[in-house]
Amino acid sequence: MSVPGNSGAQAFAAVSSRPTLIAHGGGNGPDPVLKALASRAPYVEVDLWLHRGRLEARHERRVPGPFPLLYEFWYLTPAPRPPYHLEDLLLACEGRASVLLDLKNGLGKLAPVLRQTLAAFGRGVDVVASSQNWPLLREVKVACPQLELYYSIDTPDQFDLFQSVMLHDPLPAGVSCRHTLLDRRIVRDFHDAGLAVAAWTVDDGDRARDLVRWGVDAITTNQVEEIRAALAESP
Repeated sequence: MSVPGNSGAQAFAAVSSRPTLIAHGGGNGPDPVLKALASRAPYVEVDLWLHRGRLEARHERRVPGPFPLLYEFWYLTPAPRPPYHLEDLLLACEGRASVLLDLKNGLGKLAPVLRQTLAAFGRGVDVVASSQNWPLLREVKVACPQLELYYSIDTPDQFDLFQSVMLHDPLPAGVSCRHTLLDRRIVRDFHDAGLAVAAWTVDDGDRARDLVRWGVDAITTNQVEEIRAALAESP
């Protein structure tokens, strides 16, 4: 697991090249994991949901009640059987890729489950955690003090709130921010505050090159190989 440093300069330290490429949703099941690992993504992102005392890797929410169904705003789908759990992902990534956890729920309950799972299965994998639920990250930091935390920012309101507190909050190693909220000055301001910057979700080569020129530390993408090739062509 990553050991947090004093600033975002330590973030993604296990990856020698910049920016670090993160496979978006690459941990959300056995097939996405195979694709992410085949792309040689340094980091695999996974959406984690606490369900019946275990951490399930999946994009969709569960339908409340006894029905084995998942949903997004526009569709329903059967829940996979068996579910794909965090321990499955950690075993698959051992020696091959690091893992970025995107924690979706479980305030007041998730942190001890995460601690136990990482203690049992995560010793051979670098793991960092992000969430839009910042109070949940605070609980995780108490339970798993070794984890680097990335405050996930999706909306202008979240962005403004983070800017108002970032100089007074010692917990985050960085931000995982929607790329449309970033520009050169903002990336510089985050770096000046000692924070690493991961931009998501970026599938356009020109946009990725702009972000690299601004100094972002990581890019989350659905197109790892294509973005890597686009960055290799940068002047």
